[in-house]
Amino acid sequence: MRYFSGDVTDMPKTGGRSFNKLMTNVVYAWLMCSCVFGVIASLLYIQKQHSSKQHLQDIVHKVQFELNSQIQAVDEFLLEAEKIDTTCTPDTLKILRQHVFKNPAVSEIGIVNSAGLLACNSFGVVAPAIQTTEPVKALGLRYHGPIISDYLEMSAFVLARTRKDGYEVNVLMPSTWLRGSLNLAQYSQFDFVALVDAKTGVPIILHGLYSLPLNKKLFPLNHMYTGSEKFDDGAEKYFMTTPLSALPELALIVSSNTVQFDDLNPQLLSMFILLYVAMWLCVCVLLNYYDKRQLGLKQQLKRALLKKELFNVYQPLIDAMSDRIIGVEVLIRWQHPVEGELSPALFIPEAERSGAIVDISIAQIKQAIIELRPILAAQPKFKVSFNVNGRLLTDSRYLEVLRQACRDISTLTIELTERDVLSQERVKKILEMIKGWGVEIAIDDFGTGYSGLHYLQSFSIDLLKIDQSFVASIGLDNLQSPVLNAMIDMAGNLNKKLIAEGVETNTQAQYLLAHGVTIHQGWFYAKAQNIARLREIILKQTLAWQTQSKAG
Repeated sequence: MRYFSGDVTDMPKTGGRSFNKLMTNVVYAWLMCSCVFGVIASLLYIQKQHSSKQHLQDIVHKVQFELNSQIQAVDEFLLEAEKIDTTCTPDTLKILRQHVFKNPAVSEIGIVNSAGLLACNSFGVVAPAIQTTEPVKALGLRYHGPIISDYLEMSAFVLARTRKDGYEVNVLMPSTWLRGSLNLAQYSQFDFVALVDAKTGVPIILHGLYSLPLNKKLFPLNHMYTGSEKFDDGAEKYFMTTPLSALPELALIVSSNTVQFDDLNPQLLSMFILLYVAMWLCVCVLLNYYDKRQLGLKQQLKRALLKKELFNVYQPLIDAMSDRIIGVEVLIRWQHPVEGELSPALFIPEAERSGAIVDISIAQIKQAIIELRPILAAQPKFKVSFNVNGRLLTDSRYLEVLRQACRDISTLTIELTERDVLSQERVKKILEMIKGWGVEIAIDDFGTGYSGLHYLQSFSIDLLKIDQSFVASIGLDNLQSPVLNAMIDMAGNLNKKLIAEGVETNTQAQYLLAHGVTIHQGWFYAKAQNIARLREIILKQTLAWQTQSKAG
């Protein structure tokens, strides 16, 4: 009855925790996706603003190019017309008609005498002559209009030049052609497109509703201008205006309401929302999968302890003077039933987070005592070193097992990391207590953390293990080489023992020996071995030593 009651009580709690974890993951996923998509949306918004403005500028340049090309072609003809016969001879008519034929923007060419009489045009002799305005007595290309053509009686835009003899040659460009060039239908996102007088701003050809900036005086216009301003119709608009290079008296102005820059393509918006939701769901699934995997790893570690899947390997400590193994660093591996042998990097972080590291470390010490007992019996001074973190040093169960291990291992050493332990003041008293049991204290990865003179003097440190990154610098011209020498000198001055980690080459071994570092650890001598292989190596070493002793 009691077992049944306990199960019923725990079920809602477990379900509640799972639901809370699920909701937490949903919120995290939402925050992550919102940040990512917020940045993406901001970038897309900026890009759309830029592309919309760039599109408007491209259209202006396109229309400007077309108008300039036609006006320049007309002006070139008018300059050539300085030499044609004004009496409307067949040759003159041929020249006029050829230009009309070649230029689709031209509907008529006329010759007006100094009195303002139009007596000849590209259609032939005008009889009787038509009275028009007298030619302007000024050189250079000019425009006027739009006007109603006297001959065709249609709206036209006039480009003209006065010859040196007082005659005027003018070219009529149909207003319909100009309106076609500024056709707003193909630029529907714009408020207006206008060809205006560059001095006054009065529109000559217009598509759309013309308006001007309230706080910006554009005319007379002498150069290109772009910007965003509030216009006299109350709208905020982006616009561009530029004089025509072929005829600076004319200017082109195009404007677009900035509200249109913010309009989103419905299909793009729908796709964006779908991607957002899809990513949100994916992140939720991944977070839940991670939680389940971590929970699964925690459970697997518990099972591994029960089924003794965790096992020790031993990294030999070598006396480089005699090439003998004088001790080992005890490391742990996991013989996973599915994934095979796993290195500690794959499961120790989770063990530390879940607290399983205490049980794992206790089991490691007990297993090491059993496996190393024959070696310790033969070599009582055989060093045995265990890696320890701050949590283990504050756990009473682990400390008790460590204390008891001192009875079996007379030269037991614990290795502490600088970053995890030496920054904690409360560890100092615990280390002093452990020292009282006869345990040596070593700093692992020396040189990579906090161990300045202050820490080395404040803590009861016996031994320093030089990090392999400094050993690897031996023989190389880099910044770590002089640091290694300084560390060796400092250790000597402080009367601290040294062990060199990660010795992989003979050059490194000889350099360290020459500088007084005699205890080495690394693949140059041996990799981490299982207990069977370790016993075999030590047995061969012992037999060889005994043989040499007898021979001596």
